[in-house]
Amino acid sequence: MTAASEMKTKMNDPGFDDIQKQKFINKKQMKPDNEPAWWINGAFVITVHIITVLTLLSYTPSFKTGVMTFLISQLAMFGITVGYHRLWSHRAYEAKLPLRIVLAFMGTLGFQGSIKWWVLRHRLHHRWTDTKDDPYSAAEGFWFSHMGWIFKKPHYPNMKLIDASDLNADPVVRFQHKNYVSLALISGIALPTLISSLWGDALGGFLYGGILSRVIIWHSTFCINSFAHWAGDQIYSTEVSARGNLLLAIMTNGEGYHNFHHEFPKDFRNGYRLSDWDPSKWIIFLLHTLTNQIPTVTRVPDNEVNKAVANMELYRAQEKRQKCDWGVDSSLLPVMTYEEYKQKQSSEGKEWILVDEFVLDVSSFKDSHPGGAKILKNYYGRDSTKAFYGGLNIHTKAARTMTAMLRVAKIEKEQKEE
Repeated sequence: MTAASEMKTKMNDPGFDDIQKQKFINKKQMKPDNEPAWWINGAFVITVHIITVLTLLSYTPSFKTGVMTFLISQLAMFGITVGYHRLWSHRAYEAKLPLRIVLAFMGTLGFQGSIKWWVLRHRLHHRWTDTKDDPYSAAEGFWFSHMGWIFKKPHYPNMKLIDASDLNADPVVRFQHKNYVSLALISGIALPTLISSLWGDALGGFLYGGILSRVIIWHSTFCINSFAHWAGDQIYSTEVSARGNLLLAIMTNGEGYHNFHHEFPKDFRNGYRLSDWDPSKWIIFLLHTLTNQIPTVTRVPDNEVNKAVANMELYRAQEKRQKCDWGVDSSLLPVMTYEEYKQKQSSEGKEWILVDEFVLDVSSFKDSHPGGAKILKNYYGRDSTKAFYGGLNIHTKAARTMTAMLRVAKIEKEQKEE
């Protein structure tokens, strides 16, 4: 069967729900295997990793350099999360010019491309998640989504559909994009080297503050593209592969709650719940509350979040329900008259009772009956509906559900006697 015919067959299958159909499409619409390699980009990334490994094996920085490396990594990470991601990619809040300049500088430390380059690809990721048009689609495998995409020359036919007007209108974005390479080299390599030279560890500043910190920041972000689409919970939606993961949230200053983010991308919070670890949202909230640098923030209404959670609970309950045995479909049961029911019980010794127009065979259940077998025996060949619903006991919902497992026939309503 060809891929096209297989897809057509699946799309016409009535047992295939909408979510299954979309997942099937996503799986089939993979990027072609013959995409050309991006040698320059790949060589740069590999070289940086080799230098990092050799550095860890052969050079120990001073304590001050180690602290500086940690601080640079954190500044870069917040530049990506607070700036590149929540401000420019999703416009989850408004920021004044001074703050935008600071965030652009911090994001430049991350060596992940210019704001414009990063944002356009991230918007593609959200618009076509898990499909062939997703730049780092998790549907193409863990390695590809983590960093395999770096080694392929980009081909984004739908990039023309992504709105870049807000980015083109921002002078900070325009300036950084135009001068990105020089800004990245100065801030990410020259600056940590120069700072460390103040305490006599220029080489450590270059290797750790300049090289190692880049790898830390890269892989922290890459983990959101890979691990956050592979491991974790899906509290708000299962329509795409995005998941929530506390460990990733700690690694990335709050970006790990990816399931919420994909369902509500414009919310300034990735960690919606008060207990969620999301320092990026706390920084945004504090700047919004205590300064004039963030005039407005965007929050999705609690009611919408609650509906998403309720829908997921219902979806999982339905999944669980489908795995349970609910007894024979009532439409498939044989039909008998009330007289036939009584006759079979008396002449054949059937251990049958009648509840809600259904004949129940309690032979295998009578010894487990909480009220004892004697009560059931008193109703063999009789209608025990009134007794079941309060005459003798008001049975629980679990008890009412269990009766479906004991059904062997149903009574014609007009034939039943009181």
